[in-house]
Amino acid sequence: MTDALESLNGLIVPLAGQPLLLPNVAVAELVGYRLSQPANDGPAWFLGWILWRDQRVPLIDPEVLLGQPAAEPPQAPRSLVLNAVGGRAGSSFIAMRVRGIPRSKKIIRGEIDAAGSASEFVSQPVRMADEAETLLIPDLAAIEQALAQAGVLPAE
Repeated sequence: MTDALESLNGLIVPLAGQPLLLPNVAVAELVGYRLSQPANDGPAWFLGWILWRDQRVPLIDPEVLLGQPAAEPPQAPRSLVLNAVGGRAGSSFIAMRVRGIPRSKKIIRGEIDAAGSASEFVSQPVRMADEAETLLIPDLAAIEQALAQAGVLPAE
């Protein structure tokens, strides 16, 4: 097997509870937290809209979405803009409010293990030998579907 199949570059995204683990290719950009239009209605985890590169992008709170314990609002939040995976017309990106700067992590086959079962918005909790906490791999397609069901994103 080639190295490309043996490893993946990822990001560990800090949250108040368990951090997220995302592949680098899922992330478009990390930007300062600038909510351009707060949510007037919708689910509690939908915070509103940010303006990013002249595009209106929905912003979610992954801590609320994942049911993590309530925490103080982040001191210096950031918006992590993600590439949408659902293929909906007019919705190429979604954003998450995160607590700080994600850190790079090389994920090597054989050094990552399942650590529980999937849930509504989590594809897989995982453990890595050199990480103290269980990491959550979010189900980005399910998150986009929930945004569509809430009327935030266009239906397919």
